[in-house]
Formats: sequence, structure tokens, C-alpha cells
Amino acid sequence: MAQPTPIYIAASPRPRVGKTVLARLLVEFLRSGGRPVGAYDLNPREPVLAGYFPQLVSPIDIADTHGQMVLFDQLIARRPVTRVVDVGYGAYDQFFGVMAEIGFVREARRRMMEPVVLFAADRAAATVRAYADLRRCLPDITVVPVHNEFVSVTCDKDDFPPTRTACRMIRIPRLSQLVRGVIDRPSFSFAAYLEATPGTPTEIHGWVAGIFNEFRELELRLLMGTLGASLSRGGGDW
Repeated sequence: MAQPTPIYIAASPRPRVGKTVLARLLVEFLRSGGRPVGAYDLNPREPVLAGYFPQLVSPIDIADTHGQMVLFDQLIARRPVTRVVDVGYGAYDQFFGVMAEIGFVREARRRMMEPVVLFAADRAAATVRAYADLRRCLPDITVVPVHNEFVSVTCDKDDFPPTRTACRMIRIPRLSQLVRGVIDRPSFSFAAYLEATPGTPTEIHGWVAGIFNEFRELELRLLMGTLGASLSRGGGDW
């Protein structure tokens, strides 16, 4: 049975909550597995993700119809590429509004793609409301809450119920300030660090390896969910 290609969407309605770090980790996780990746930075005034991967990431401004058409046409193109979209707070409402308006989730699945939102969760009331609004606006999309402990030490899981039982909250542990300064350097690569220090018990090594393992488990759960849905329909192709 053919498996759908993920479209990972790192998103938050608020600034400085670790969303771009999440997108960076996703890009490097996918590339470390040898998969072709296409990434998009929707922060045209501050394309931070594009700064880390200038040959890989396309900055796109979706403030007008032309930019929206360019982005969604590229996301839906039939290519064996896993896509990562960095949706900043400035583009948040517009991105998901257009997605709902054009029926993107249904069309993506028809083309064997699976949109998955990795939502940067925190304790702010505005974030909790935005999460609930997203689930109402796009009831069929898979949303996975991500708790970054560097942003908020605690996070109430009840405020961010997963859209699938198997897609539990992903946890990004807190790093020391010194180490955070190291990984924020434009030249730093998570995957390259793991390769250069295999098995070394450093703070960065354990942190990156743990998060990459969270991504692997998420993909396995998504795969099992797809298999389960196929079997419930009688075993036909997804």
C-alpha cells in the first residue's frame, strides 16, 4: 500500500515560541534520513529558516493572492518530496484561512499527501484559543501539539487535545543558555553534530537525539493510523 507523503507545518499564532527551531529540527531530521525536502519560510521580512538553509528554503510572502497561489501550488505538486512550512505569527491567520477556503486538506489527501500541523503550544490564553479555533476551522487536519520547555516550563495537555489519539504531545526539553547560544549560530547543524559526535553524552547530543526519536515515533504513529484506516475500509489503497 502506497503511503502519503507528509507536509509538515510548524505554526504558532505568537512570536518567539520556538517555532523556527522546530522547523529547523524537522528539516534536518528528514535530510539525515536521506529524504528529499522542500521547505518554505512564510516570514518574508525575517526569513530566519531560509538563513539556515539558503539553498533549500524558499521565502514566500502570502500577503497577496499571487503569493498564496505560488505556495499552495508548490505544496500540492506531485513530487516525491517531504515539505516543511514555517508559518510565523504574521502569516498564521491568512495561511490557515486560505487552506480552509480552498479545501487544501482534502485535495492533498487525494494526491497522496498528508498535512500535519506541529503547533507550538504554550500557556498563553491566545495560544489556547488559536488551537481550538484551528481545530474548528480545519476539523479533518492532523494537529500535533509541541511543548517547548524553553518557552514555558509547564503546559496543560488538556488545553491542547490531539486530533488523533495516537498523536500525543511532542516535548522539546529545555537547554542551558550557553548551549542555546551554540545552536542558534547560522552555521550550526543538528544532524552534522550527531554525526561528528556519535554516542557522545553531551547536552546537545542527548537533546537532538531525543527530539529526532520523537519525530520517528510520530511518523510511525501516522503510518499505523493510515494502515488502520485502510483496513477499516476493506484494505484498498489509501
